[in-house]
Amino acid sequence: MKKISCLIFLILIIPGVSAQRPPFYKNFTVSVYVRAYEVRDMADQKKLEESWNLISQQVKIDKIYLETHRDQIIVDEKTLEAAIKFFKSKGLKVAGGITYTINERNNFETFCYTNPEHRKKAREIAEYTAKHFDEFILDDFFFTSCKCDLCIKAKGEMSWTDYRLKLMTEAARELVIDPAKAVNPKVKVVIKYPNWYEHFQGLGFNLETQPGMFDGIYTGTETRDPVFTDQHLQQYLGYLIIRYFDNIAPGRNGGGWVDPAASMYMDRYAEQFWLTLFAKAPEITMFDYSQLQTPVRPELRGAWQGNKTSFDFDEMMKPINLPDGKTVIPTTIARAAGLTFENLDKFLGLGKI
Repeated sequence: MKKISCLIFLILIIPGVSAQRPPFYKNFTVSVYVRAYEVRDMADQKKLEESWNLISQQVKIDKIYLETHRDQIIVDEKTLEAAIKFFKSKGLKVAGGITYTINERNNFETFCYTNPEHRKKAREIAEYTAKHFDEFILDDFFFTSCKCDLCIKAKGEMSWTDYRLKLMTEAARELVIDPAKAVNPKVKVVIKYPNWYEHFQGLGFNLETQPGMFDGIYTGTETRDPVFTDQHLQQYLGYLIIRYFDNIAPGRNGGGWVDPAASMYMDRYAEQFWLTLFAKAPEITMFDYSQLQTPVRPELRGAWQGNKTSFDFDEMMKPINLPDGKTVIPTTIARAAGLTFENLDKFLGLGKI
């Protein structure tokens, strides 16, 4: 009884004993995705602790997705299990991730789902991931642009669009969902779709069949600066595509996914979060763990800053008061996300939007 009383006393008088543990937000969940490249490096526990401290001091995170495969890199079991254990010890929900790419840098080279060897490897990756997680998400490379001889023969008289829509529906069922659930019957398999939906059909993203097959879908709300990049994804699309996908899979659209790529200023990065959460996304995923460690540079401060804009760069750079009484100076773009989420949670809590 005395021990219980002391424990309660400590919880009451020491701020931050429970405040440092998820959930951190009232109106949404914040997640971060980790590529296989970075998960592979988590074998070094010292560096893992350092990188986690750097990020988590600047943005509060509830959940993490650990990728098992990308670009033919498969994270070894020992490292994967150590990473899972580490993040669970921090109170995070832990899920898996898969990117079915052969070489992302080679014009986004994906698996060929007509090729028997690629099909075998795709199935093995799904089984391996399901063995370690009760939930995993497919990054938005679950498509094909392959035109090899095998594909040409299998396509026959069909158009490339019709063939790929059929092929990727079958691949989803036979190579991902069924093998995963055979290994782990309770696993939840989620597919993420990107924000460039005008190309969906031609690459095999099948919005007629797949949303009903997977346990959930996820929305890519990442956009690009239309001036400085070759991806003309206008800012407002991040809001619209959430609403669109909510109607494709009512109650099963897990959230939105943002990255800082081609964000010429921190305002653009923060605006993606605003649009995603204003669209009522229940979860927002930051891509990715590595990019959250990108240093804040002076050129990321827009010329318009200081004019009472929605995102305040100077406010972002103020020291952060930690629950243990210490303070840290923001150093990476993780703080842009952290400040944005803190402000958004207060705003969204004012009422239903």
